[in-house]
Amino acid sequence: MATGVALRTHLATVDRIVAVTPGVRRLTFTGDDVATYRSIAPDQFLYLLLPPPGRPDVRIGRDFDWIEDCYARPDDERPVGAHYTVRRHRPAAAELDVDVVLHDHPGPASAWAASARPGDEVALWGPRAAFDPPEGTDAFLLVADETGVPAAAAILEHLADQGFGGRVRLVAEVAGPEEEQPLATEAARAGLGVDVTWLHRHGEPPGVSSRLVDAVCGASLPGRAPYVWGGGESRAMTGVRRHVRRVLGLPRERVSLTPYWRHALHADDPDDEAAEAALDA
Repeated sequence: MATGVALRTHLATVDRIVAVTPGVRRLTFTGDDVATYRSIAPDQFLYLLLPPPGRPDVRIGRDFDWIEDCYARPDDERPVGAHYTVRRHRPAAAELDVDVVLHDHPGPASAWAASARPGDEVALWGPRAAFDPPEGTDAFLLVADETGVPAAAAILEHLADQGFGGRVRLVAEVAGPEEEQPLATEAARAGLGVDVTWLHRHGEPPGVSSRLVDAVCGASLPGRAPYVWGGGESRAMTGVRRHVRRVLGLPRERVSLTPYWRHALHADDPDDEAAEAALDA
């Protein structure tokens, strides 16, 4: 994972909340620390630090380091949270948007987002990123489930801002048509042409099917020098990586597939680094 800047904790408050789709809430954070935040890449992500269960505030300072300090604290003083992509950063307004997927069986962060209110205090630790296309890239394939759609949308906006004129394809798996977002239309308005394929689960739980992998395997890659980016469930990302690296022969520097989460059924799967090393063996 690339950083580009020193990882740090930013204290912030919730400014407003809107529903992007029935299953996704957009939280806008603001504050003096948000005004000093530096963007590093379109898929940049932060660890959203929330108050310990039963506590009204986060109780950490700007010197807090999630890796070094979190587990040094007693359980009742340890913040909870999860990683989230920065959907949009507006430096002039000192605002930062994060899209949170709501779950039927939520973890601490998703449960908090479902009931969050303006004025709630949080902390944001990071940023880190994975999107790093090599020079000469002439096309992009983006692969995502709900958790990766915010980063894919931010990448599309970045490519439009850069005036990219090559082929762009997005394959995204969501619960159903109600969870689709108008990404192709928004990109076209910004001057970017993108082919978006939405895959629907139709009531099937997320993370258990091979829809994303099958869709990638069933289509050719765009361009002559493509870059493949993905964010989603671990087994799906490993399957896509296996196809584009082993079957299609893309070199490692043209592939960035990040496991944003892991289904409990796949808990015994090898981790992402092991899968990557196996492909290079």
